[in-house]
Amino acid sequence: MRITSRRSHVAAAPAFADEGPRPEVADDGLERLQKVLAAAGLGSRRACEELITTGRVEVDRQVITQLGTRVDPHAQEIRVDGERLPHPKRVVFMLNKPVGVVTTNYDPSGRPRVVDLVPGDQRLFAIGRLDRMSEGLILLTNDGGLANLLAHPRYGVEKKYLVQVAGVPTEELLDRLRRGIRLAEGEVHAKRVSIPGWATRCTS
Repeated sequence: MRITSRRSHVAAAPAFADEGPRPEVADDGLERLQKVLAAAGLGSRRACEELITTGRVEVDRQVITQLGTRVDPHAQEIRVDGERLPHPKRVVFMLNKPVGVVTTNYDPSGRPRVVDLVPGDQRLFAIGRLDRMSEGLILLTNDGGLANLLAHPRYGVEKKYLVQVAGVPTEELLDRLRRGIRLAEGEVHAKRVSIPGWATRCTS
């Protein structure tokens, strides 16, 4: 069954009890300034907080002293003691997520995470969400703004899912998906739902 949706969470983002916290991407796609400085190798998180509170950090030529300030390291100019922080290299990985891997940056149970399957030590965000027992394509990036642009429903980026179900769904059931169903996050609906011809032949 093929489902196309303008909502990022129609098939991939419902909250599951075994999934742990959601990926750490702010709703606006920005990151905390002290985390950006620490990721650039300027010291520990605490040392970077001290750089901010002592007035040694500028963002777009404005001195920032407020901890928790959020920035876009790819688009904004950040300076420390007058020296410009280089923009981080933007990376995007296409990952075929296997069953049993969780889509989260932090899992207290120590289960394998999607970010563990990508080489390197860069900080990555998963774009969207696949639950632990799902498999398929998921994108990982270090660009929080891009992740937000592709995943947040307000931007209307269509997602297409191929879902394997038991039996052949009735037209009444497909109409329910088109009209909308209620999940924990609210009411969602599929823009288009269709059954590929090969699937019908295989199950009839």
